[in-house]
Amino acid sequence: MLYRQSVNKLRKFLPNLRSLRRFGISILLFLGIVLFSWFVMAQQPVTLNLLLPAPDAPPLQRMIKDFEAENPGIRINIVEGPNATNLVEDLYTSAFILGESPYDLVVMDIIWTPKFAAAGWLLDLSNRISQDELAAFSPNDVEGGRYEGKLYRLPIRSDAGMLYYRKDLLAEAGLQPPETFQDLMAASKTLQKAGKVTWGYLWQGRQYEGAVAMFMEVLEGAGGFWVNPDTLEVGLDRPESLRAIEFLRSTVQEGIAPPGVTTYHEEDTRRFF
Repeated sequence: MLYRQSVNKLRKFLPNLRSLRRFGISILLFLGIVLFSWFVMAQQPVTLNLLLPAPDAPPLQRMIKDFEAENPGIRINIVEGPNATNLVEDLYTSAFILGESPYDLVVMDIIWTPKFAAAGWLLDLSNRISQDELAAFSPNDVEGGRYEGKLYRLPIRSDAGMLYYRKDLLAEAGLQPPETFQDLMAASKTLQKAGKVTWGYLWQGRQYEGAVAMFMEVLEGAGGFWVNPDTLEVGLDRPESLRAIEFLRSTVQEGIAPPGVTTYHEEDTRRFF
């Protein structure tokens, strides 16, 4: 009797044991899949998204390629945005305000630094780069990346205002490259009268950030200033500033620049040139 009871209990227990065994195997398989997936994911490179104006993408490709070669665990994905820098700034701003931004890196104009840093959208780099490393950059470019004593931006290039001119046309007309506004106007009129060019001078007049940068160059050329860094005096109402404005106005009025120049940004003028 005792033997039969033991056998019956054992028969009842065995199915449960088999179920537990199957359950345990399932758990092990699940954990194995999770661990394997984690291992595979760990081997995949981290992808960082970067938004920038489309014309800036080709020059950065080589820099990114060199970076990825030195850091095989990181990939940089370029998202090409509008040509105008202020439109790119709007895209960044909208993404950051909404949260969960798709952009991990910011290629930003130097004047965006205070706005982005004050909003808490940038990582403080002060303790992530040494003074020796910063010495490789222009001091003014580095200073432009600071906000309230902290470093938020590193330069990847330094911009300078340039006057492009057709050397061949000037030489053919016996003209020297212009050094003053008057030289520029005179050379333009000479080439226009000779039928060599339709327009003599192009500039960025669209209501955007580039117009400010362009005007600063003309303002400097006229001997004026926007803000005196020592006295904080605003110089936009001084005679030099008015001469700079008059020069730009006269290029359109006298037919040196096309009427549509007030809608142009950098890429427009480059293509026309």
